Amino acid sequence: MKRIVINQNGLFKVSISLLTIAFVLFYFSDGVGKMVYRSGAGYTPYSAILKGFFEIVILLYAIVTLRKAKATIIFAIFLLLVSFLIGQFFLSLSFKELDFAENFSTLFKYLFPFIFYLLALDIMSYKEYPDKLLKYYKIIISLNSILIVLGAILSITYFKTYRGIHRFGYDGLIFAQNEASFIFIFAITTVYYRRFYLGIKEKFFWIVLLPSLIVATKAVYVFVILLFFFHLIKRVPLKRILAFGISIFVMGYLIFSTAINDIFINSYQVFMYELNKGGLLHALLSGRDAYIKEKLSPLILEHWSLPNIFFGGQDVVAHYIEMGFFDLLLFFGLFGAAFYSYFFFKLFNLIPFKRDFKIFFGFSLLIIIGTAGHFFESGIAGIHFIFLLLINKNYKAKDLPELKE
Repeated sequence: MKRIVINQNGLFKVSISLLTIAFVLFYFSDGVGKMVYRSGAGYTPYSAILKGFFEIVILLYAIVTLRKAKATIIFAIFLLLVSFLIGQFFLSLSFKELDFAENFSTLFKYLFPFIFYLLALDIMSYKEYPDKLLKYYKIIISLNSILIVLGAILSITYFKTYRGIHRFGYDGLIFAQNEASFIFIFAITTVYYRRFYLGIKEKFFWIVLLPSLIVATKAVYVFVILLFFFHLIKRVPLKRILAFGISIFVMGYLIFSTAINDIFINSYQVFMYELNKGGLLHALLSGRDAYIKEKLSPLILEHWSLPNIFFGGQDVVAHYIEMGFFDLLLFFGLFGAAFYSYFFFKLFNLIPFKRDFKIFFGFSLLIIIGTAGHFFESGIAGIHFIFLLLINKNYKAKDLPELKE
């Protein structure tokens, strides 16, 4: 295919447009899918088809505007595809119920951050700050926050985080609860960094922070607690903590006691139920510990052969563990998972945070990914990760980090 030469400004504008359109369409397509699903009509694949379409468009766009950095990413994608196909082939020899179509769809969810990074490369290579990305990011997150608050006040079933009636939580139009966790973790990270590192004071800080507590997932609560202690250690003198901490806590509880009781007491009751049902590990992992016995052990001991150890081989319908690093290892094997982790770390390292905050954020993310699913294998989490990378600094060309070739 003939390489098309476009100047940096043109590449910047095209990439911004593709990324913005994808971001908005993914949000609303997932929202429609969630409402249809919650109405009892079942799962519709339209959102997945839309995401796949954009991935193909971006890959073609990257090929016709190819340069060295893009070629490196495309080669990485090719190697992960090869690892996946080898793993699927050897798994199929002993596991006849293999759903290759679903597994292939999941592969492209894993590849989402790398494919969308092909657009981020053009955006980062241009000196102009991507104001359009920030504008639409704020619009979508703010809209979803409004829906979360309305859902909590009016008890709107379509906006609930969980399907059951016994668990409190509202996540707006976000389809999956684990995806809601990562979306709000990234949003909280963004507004915190903008406020306390870049010195940008904005209402958007509260528009993100307060509704995130109503999402009511353990992952968001864990991250908020970790961020709270990080903030105390880094930015609040001990005297101020002792002088104002208790009074602020008591005052806040008195003002918002009803909402706090609904959120935290319900979460506590659910946690105690899981604790009594299966023990501490069962409660902390939301029952995922049982998947190790029921899904992981049979996969490895009964269906895997030697090549699967190195190249993976997972059927996501039958053997999905819902714990990020377990699923990554099962899906790509030792070689593929190591290669994936290396390139993902290179992407993570491009996030323009100060060193202390980047270490904190990386450590927190490792804990949450290790105990929850739908991060690596989520297109929505993937595009929000790319937005996190792009909107947190006013770039100067000389400061730009690049992937090592």
